[in-house]
Amino acid sequence: MRADRIAGVVVTAAGITLALATAQISILADQPTLSARFFPYMLAIILTAGGIFLVLRPGDALLCNVTDKLLAPRCLAFAALFLAYALTFRFVDFRLGTWIFMLTAMWILGSRKWWELAVIPLSVSLVIYLLFRYGFTILLPIWT
Repeated sequence: MRADRIAGVVVTAAGITLALATAQISILADQPTLSARFFPYMLAIILTAGGIFLVLRPGDALLCNVTDKLLAPRCLAFAALFLAYALTFRFVDFRLGTWIFMLTAMWILGSRKWWELAVIPLSVSLVIYLLFRYGFTILLPIWT
């Protein structure tokens, strides 16, 4: 069986589940900025469309070849890191949590250059924070 077809079904199901969960988010009727549903709905649409595309036009990769790579220690460590980041997101300052996530993810994925590890995680966390805080006027979790 083709790996992309199974991945497409899983991604489509994740997109539909995200859309259903997003519908449960309460919003203010007169909210002056983007609603709390905007980004989750956008992600749900992207996931669902991408999943359907994978189901309809799968690649040549076989399932057994892909599962071996997904179960590699590096992939499992990254998945555990992402899960920890997602579960602690609302409790940790966004800038600190994103910096730690980026630094650790880059290390897990093989980056060993000191200047990359020093500059990229800090830059990414600050740029994303400034974009959401002042560009989209969305409050992110911070310690005050």
